[in-house]
Amino acid sequence: MTPVTRCDRVIYSLIRAAKRLRRKSYMLRLQKKHSGIQTHTGPKPDAARILAQQSVWRAIVAGIVVVLVFGWMWAILSVETGRIFPWFTILIGAIIGLAVRRYGRGLDWRFPALAAFVAWIGAYVENLMIGIVETGRYIEAAPYRVFAGLSMDTIENFFANTVSPVDHIYAVCAAGVAAFFAKRKLNRREVLAIRTMRNGKE
Repeated sequence: MTPVTRCDRVIYSLIRAAKRLRRKSYMLRLQKKHSGIQTHTGPKPDAARILAQQSVWRAIVAGIVVVLVFGWMWAILSVETGRIFPWFTILIGAIIGLAVRRYGRGLDWRFPALAAFVAWIGAYVENLMIGIVETGRYIEAAPYRVFAGLSMDTIENFFANTVSPVDHIYAVCAAGVAAFFAKRKLNRREVLAIRTMRNGKE
């Protein structure tokens, strides 16, 4: 018979302790499953307040700010590096969607539609901003002076000669991404609170 060493006794004691912990955790899971105790014990969501937080105007302002700020950053980066980075259109579309979600806090179809529209228009505005910065660099003029000298004919000629079918594809993709991220996400308790309030009014 092989004698039991001290190392073996340590291993056996660790195995027994692991088995006891496993049984205890299993019993705790069973108690939690059959006790009927609610896991969400916080205050009940205020459905009226959630609905009142929606704001189309804040969503519009947030989307426009994103287009101007990130479009300007994209224009500067493109001019400095000599590359266009067309996938920035989709990235800015995602940021527009997140901004609309954060500040619009919308729950219905208006907010994805709004985000998609802003991202679609913004894709062409961003291309125009790149053209303004490039033109200002070429003629050694400040971008705001180039912008002040724009006319409708100039803008039409710019889009006719610069924007390609690929740009249209990127604009549509940016609109889809913006719409995907624009809608506010609610947890289960908030959804139930709103549904209960609406059913009570019917």
